[in-house]
Amino acid sequence: MKKLGNIIESGEYQSVSKRIRKFKASCDPETYKDLFLSAAQDKMYGGAFVVDEQNKDAINQLYYYLIGSPQFDGDLMKGIIMMGAIGNGKTILIESFIDVFNECADKIITCIHSKDVARVLTDQEVGYMNKRPMFFDDMGKEQEAIKVYGTVVHPMEDVFNERYKNQALTFATSNYKFEDMKYSRHMIDRIRQMMNVIVLPGNSRR
Repeated sequence: MKKLGNIIESGEYQSVSKRIRKFKASCDPETYKDLFLSAAQDKMYGGAFVVDEQNKDAINQLYYYLIGSPQFDGDLMKGIIMMGAIGNGKTILIESFIDVFNECADKIITCIHSKDVARVLTDQEVGYMNKRPMFFDDMGKEQEAIKVYGTVVHPMEDVFNERYKNQALTFATSNYKFEDMKYSRHMIDRIRQMMNVIVLPGNSRR
């Protein structure tokens, strides 16, 4: 009987699985500009949406991400979390990007405010949040723990654990730095694995 030799010898292990992007999108620069600026203006509560030194790089990075360009400064297989000061325009940028995404990509991103995650868990509708592309606005503002039929659960952490398992495409905004979030270290690690971080500079525009 032939003896089995070494299965693994030396060298770095390489997975045989291929990373595949979760969506495809086609959008030329002019179309993106028109769609994005129109969406952003619609979300303004009075006044005009202004592209300036504080937000133009983020807007461009969102475009590079959308079309899968190597000019994107991150991992094209992940989602995006935009972080920065309260009121500096994070939500308008991401929501406007999502409008363009839903127009130009072969997937639809569902939006939810983080404060509503606990309600969804209580209503037992959480299944739809496990796999589909989603945007969580204001991460860190939700209830840390709630009781569901007498069992204590941590809404955002539970949702993210399931989304991590399903490799679900995830987008978010947050006013907090990672070190200021009240999540477990395990959760923070998963956020980093699931999403690229774009830091939007500047103070409140309100």
